[in-house]
Amino acid sequence: MARIKSINRLRLIDMIRSDKLYSGLADGLSALPVPDAIKIGRRRYAIPTTLDELSESIVYGQRLYFSREEPNDFAIILRLLAGYYYPVYKKVPFSDSGTALFTKNILNCKAKEVYPTTIHMIKLVCELAERERKLLHREPSKVELAAGIENLTPFAEINALDFLRDAMKVSIPEVLLTPYNECLVRFMNAKATLEFQEKFIKLSQEAANEDKNKKK
Repeated sequence: MARIKSINRLRLIDMIRSDKLYSGLADGLSALPVPDAIKIGRRRYAIPTTLDELSESIVYGQRLYFSREEPNDFAIILRLLAGYYYPVYKKVPFSDSGTALFTKNILNCKAKEVYPTTIHMIKLVCELAERERKLLHREPSKVELAAGIENLTPFAEINALDFLRDAMKVSIPEVLLTPYNECLVRFMNAKATLEFQEKFIKLSQEAANEDKNKKK
């Protein structure tokens, strides 16, 4: 029979290996205060405290990496923490393959630090998505709806990458390593430009119609 480890010695890997033994512990761990830092290996690393701090410290590839779905809580923990801390710990550019290998480092972290940190990171990523929605969302026009613009939804990630590639005149791998905030500004500029063009065309058409009516 497996021995129950004390909360101070319990690692994430222990909880995964003995899921049934520790099944009732996850909620309590998640409710713990967020630590000032998380220990990975022999060192402690700062946890982003605010949305701005998160957005300033990640690249676009990490933003995409965070948004992918996972089948269970353990996979979510590994995705968020490995995805954020891999370039910090290794001091190398972010990469999906490197992050996948780095998950073993997260497995050995203390559960009492991993769970509240992950809950905090989830909240920040949700705030990031909500800010994007407020800044970038635009209601499709009747013409766009009639043309079936919703059919483009499954390709949103590809279209975003293609847009950034063309706007910055770089390769897709370079796009993925571009600071997230820079990419956000480019999306905002594209939205503002499109809205200006639509309004300009509308006002031009209205002015043209007024001129026609005056000449009648």
